[in-house]
Amino acid sequence: MIAVLVSTHGITANSLIETTEMICGKQTLCEAVPFSMGQSLDDFQQQIEQKLENLIHESSNVLCFVDLKGGTPFNILVNLIAEYPNIEIITGVNVPMLLTTFMLRTDEDNLSDLLPEIIETSVQGIEHYNMASIIDNKSQKEEF
Repeated sequence: MIAVLVSTHGITANSLIETTEMICGKQTLCEAVPFSMGQSLDDFQQQIEQKLENLIHESSNVLCFVDLKGGTPFNILVNLIAEYPNIEIITGVNVPMLLTTFMLRTDEDNLSDLLPEIIETSVQGIEHYNMASIIDNKSQKEEF
């Protein structure tokens, strides 16, 4: 099974995992590492490395999700790639991408196939609605 690490600014990582588990059930090999206000970079990096070590002990691949490209969680993980070559990093973490990951991560050999599907699902989950689009969708009998 592909391991998952979610790291964001603040408690969002924990909340995203908890929300996704409400939909698809409790997950194993899944860790959250929040970057707290005022936390030192060294302390945060140690937390990330500790979680990575635990996950790599159980799985050869770790899929890392972060909130922002260029943010502290992203930068720390990018700097650790040389030390942990079996990690993959995806930015812009959201519930649809975690849900897809949790449902399809059972086969470690399919990581290269899984990555594009995760990204596509994430993008497809973004839509814009307003009064006109809702009225139009109702007239076309589309379900929300």
